[in-house]
Amino acid sequence: MKLLGLVLSLLTTATLAAPREIVISTEKIGESVHWVPQRVEVFPGEEIKFVIKHELQGGFDFHGFFVPQLKIQKQVNRNKAEELTVKIPKKMKLGEYPMGCHFHPKHVPATLVVKTPAPDSKAN
Repeated sequence: MKLLGLVLSLLTTATLAAPREIVISTEKIGESVHWVPQRVEVFPGEEIKFVIKHELQGGFDFHGFFVPQLKIQKQVNRNKAEELTVKIPKKMKLGEYPMGCHFHPKHVPATLVVKTPAPDSKAN
């Protein structure tokens, strides 16, 4: 019985510690390619799992996804999602940072917003 309690406790802790998943994808708006959602809000110390998708037909077979302040630079191929988990540094300066395509600079970047968590937030 004690072993079952320990296993349940570990599973609960693992579930609570799971990173927040944010799906980001390419979308054609007018004549431009955008990363959407256009704004992603995160908190210092929070663990994020980015799921990055490029499912546009036509055009480029791949795009880049980069967030220089988080040292993220990935190639995202059509119809093959990229997943990466990152912890937002606790000392990261609050503010807005671009998330764009390092291969196609004319594409419209999204914005990563690092903000102070609400008092009742469970961000680490």
